[in-house]
This record gives sequence, C-alpha cells and structure tokens, in this order.
Amino acid sequence: MKGKLYILVVVLLSLLVVFAFANATGNIKYGGVVKFVEPQGPLTFNLNPFSPVGLPTAGIIYEPLFAINFLNGDVTPMLGTSYQWTNNNCDLIVKTRENVKWSDGTPFTAKDVAFTFNYIKQYPALDTGGQWASLNYLQSVEASGDNTVIFKFSKPNVADFYSLSQQIIIPQHIWSNISDPTKYLNTDPVGTGPFLFKSFSSANGIVTYVKNPHYWMSGKPYIDGFEWRSIESNSTGLLMMLKGEADWAWISVPNPLSTWVSKSPDNEFFSPQVAYNYLFLNTQKSPLNNPIFRKAIALAIDKENINKKVYYNIAGIANSTGIIPSQQKEWLDPTLQTLSSSLSIYNPDEAIKLLESIGYKKDPSTGMFLNPDGKPMTPLQIIVAAGYTDYITASQLISYDLQKIGIPTIVQQESPGAWYSSLLTGQYDMSFTWTGSTLGPTPYYMYYHLFAPQFSAPIGQAAMSNWSRYTNPLIDAALGVYTSTTDLHLQKQAIYTIERIVLDDMPIIPLVGAPMWNFYSTRQFTGWPTEENDYDPVSVSNPGLMEQVLLRVHLK
Repeated sequence: MKGKLYILVVVLLSLLVVFAFANATGNIKYGGVVKFVEPQGPLTFNLNPFSPVGLPTAGIIYEPLFAINFLNGDVTPMLGTSYQWTNNNCDLIVKTRENVKWSDGTPFTAKDVAFTFNYIKQYPALDTGGQWASLNYLQSVEASGDNTVIFKFSKPNVADFYSLSQQIIIPQHIWSNISDPTKYLNTDPVGTGPFLFKSFSSANGIVTYVKNPHYWMSGKPYIDGFEWRSIESNSTGLLMMLKGEADWAWISVPNPLSTWVSKSPDNEFFSPQVAYNYLFLNTQKSPLNNPIFRKAIALAIDKENINKKVYYNIAGIANSTGIIPSQQKEWLDPTLQTLSSSLSIYNPDEAIKLLESIGYKKDPSTGMFLNPDGKPMTPLQIIVAAGYTDYITASQLISYDLQKIGIPTIVQQESPGAWYSSLLTGQYDMSFTWTGSTLGPTPYYMYYHLFAPQFSAPIGQAAMSNWSRYTNPLIDAALGVYTSTTDLHLQKQAIYTIERIVLDDMPIIPLVGAPMWNFYSTRQFTGWPTEENDYDPVSVSNPGLMEQVLLRVHLK
C-alpha cells in the first residue's frame, strides 16, 4: 500500500508544480466562457445533484473525493488527498483536503463526506451509484476529526474505491435541513466546485455557470464561465460547432474526420477507446453454448470491415480479451498476446474447420451448415435496436460474414425498449452492443460486470449486465482474489487467469472499439485532452473527469 500512497503524493505534487509553473511564467491566458453542447432533450429546472432529470452539477458545482482516469488508472486527488486500506483491507482510510470552503463560506470537513454517504443510505433513492448495495459490503462511514473518513466493509472490497471516489459530496449544514431530498430542487446550490450556478433558460436549454472566485485550487479555473446547452440532435451540434457557436460537443455524427476535422486546423476530435462493442452471445442456448462454435463465430467476422464501414476507421479493432489499448501494457498477460491477436484476425477458413471439428457439415445444395444430427440449422437471430444506425449496419455485416461461411442468420430490428428487454431477459441469440458498466481503471471492472454470477439470471429473468449469462467458478474465484488484495502482482495474476478463460471459452466476442466522441475547437480555447495528452477520457457522466477538462482549458 505504501507504493500506492507514494504515487498519490507524486501525482498531487506534480499537479501543484504544473499549476505553479503555469501561473509563474504567465503562460496561461485567463477569461472566456466555454460553450458545451450535447443532445439531451428538454431540460427541467432542478439542481438537485441526485435527481435523474436534474441540470448538470457534478464536477461543476459539486466535487468527488478523487478523479480516476479509467483509461489508465491515474488518480487525481480532489476533496480527498490520500487513501489507505487497513485491517486486512476491510477499512478504507481517506484523508480529506484542508482549507476548503463551501461556496457560502462554511468550512468543508470530513464530516461532510461521512454525512453524504450516510445521507444516501438513509434515502436509498439518492444512492444512484449503488454505494450501499449489499454486494459492495460497505458497513459504515464515519468521520474521525476534521480530515479523516473511515469506510468499514464487512469483507475486503478494494475495487470499490473506484466507485466511492466518484461520489459527489454535499454540505451537511444545508442538506441536513431538507425534509424530503427526493423532491428538493436545490435552486441555490452550495458546492466546493470551480463554478457557481448563474442562470437557466428553458426556452433554449442553456445552463450558465460562472467562476467560483473562492475555489480552493489557487488560480483555477482559468475560464470565467461555462455554458452547457442541450440541443435537439447530433447534427444540430455539428452545425453549431462548424459555425463557431460552441467550443466542445459530445455528439455522434458520420465520418467526423471528414465532416469536422478536415474543415479547419482548429477542429480537433478526441476518441479514446474507453470500452469495446461486443457481440453478445446467449451462452444458455444451443449451439451458442458450445465454446468452439463461439470461437468459430469470432474468427468468421471481419472486424476491420466493421471498423471501416461503420466507424470510419476510428474505433479500432478489439483485443479478444476485452482489454482496451490503454490498459494492455499493464494488464495483458504477455504469454497470451499471440493468442489474443490471432482470435481478433478475420480467418473464415479456420472458422469452418472448427465447426467441422464438432460435427457440422455443409449441405451441398445450399452451402449452409447442417447440425451434427444432419438437420438444417435454425437461423440465429441478431437483434438490434431500430434507429441505432451504427448497430444496424454492424449487425448486417456480421450476418453477411456468418452466412458466407454457412451459418444462417437473421437481423431482427426491435424498438429500443423491446431490444433492451430482450437482452436483459435472455430472449435473444446474438446482439451487437456495448455496456457502460464495463468502464473502469483496470480490466477487473469489465470482467466483474460481464461475468460475475450476481449479474446473471435464468432466461426469462432480468440479468443486470451479464447478458451472455456465462459464469465460471474460476473467474468468480479470480475476481475474489483481485478485490481482496492491494498487491498488484496478485491482482495481475487474477486478471491473467480470467484472460485465459475468456480466450478459451469466448463467452463474448469483442469486435471494435466503443470510443468517446468528443469534438473540440481550438479557435478560442486550448488545453483539451488529446491522444498525446490523454489526461481525461472525457466522460460527462463522470464528475471528476469532466472537471479535469474545465480546470485545464484556457484562452489561447
């Protein structure tokens, strides 16, 4: 644990040095209002940070304890300055930042942190991050003095630090007086963040924030304000960016390199692979319950073609272990690199050999495979949400590839609600999609949500995230080892074990990247994250990460 604490200290000191150097040399130009757009539909005037329909406040007005870059695991101390696991990893000790004040001038202390966690326990509807879910084993949260918080667990769960770190902290002196926080609109929010709420216009969906003059990080933010606008569509966002009416957009449009980047040297596009798009397979249904059949499907799909025709060569090809590129150096077993690469390559001839090895033979008259019993195969359905154009095109390409080697398939479009329900209840054969629950600073979080038995369910019942309904006691044991220790070597061995099982059994098929699509303009502002300086994967749903951009961007 000493090593991790040392890293935290080094990160903090490095940040302070960077900030001090920038200010001392006068390289930073202050001022300006950053304008951000995203298609979110009509907005309601509600600044309750726990409300699912509230205006944006996390990472703007309210802050978390730490910001963790889930591309590489880098930890940036925010309201927390350090952490340590003790008592056989059943106690998490977090030190909180001194000399921080709420925007109304009241001192921030560890008591606010303890209050926040106990408050969302008292009102479970506020626990949107599932901090008190039974599977996390959190027992109690208490403040010890003004700058120490103690999280006690009933059993070791070091992986839960990632979730706890993202919980936004609220002021006890305000919220302890709220009789029903689920209905509280919080029209005059008090936070520790870099901005204060200024105004909201429901007519044009604009929320305006101004710089907090008493923000605890000296010299930050560089900008005077931030404007968050909900727009009608992705195309509206692109048009606003092209007209110079916005500086930053979280949108999805066809061929961004052509429609955006090529239009001006000021136009930047940052699309880190934060996860993968998978072909989910219902492993509880024949023939998809056979790992050799699943591996044949993986080899029969031309992933390069999907990347080219659906994602304009931006998404990239997935590693067969499911581990994203930024985590492979640290977490991919070196002895599995050749195998994982071979399973990502388009190899229809090998796919045919695998099917033949388990008794499938082609019907000479149709060219399609027959079942081992000699009967025609029932076409496998690939379900997809109607209107999800990229998913539909990818599904059609997958269907074509499988038909080409002799596996009959049908692409079945369903309404988004029906499609999602089919995934959850196991009423499907295959489906191309991703799941946000796989995001995390190490591969543990992906494997946990994809394969942990508690996220699975019998067909007909809803599975939270293990949509393939694949479980394996060896994977379950490895997940347990990972979260019970802070020893990096043991954690890596646990992940290596899972990687080998995934490559052997192919319970899901990672196909192409699922990148964040962020559009920036450097016409007025600079300091955006880039491929070379990926300090932030830029997720507007992660409070600590969006804040990192708002603290670094500045006028040119």
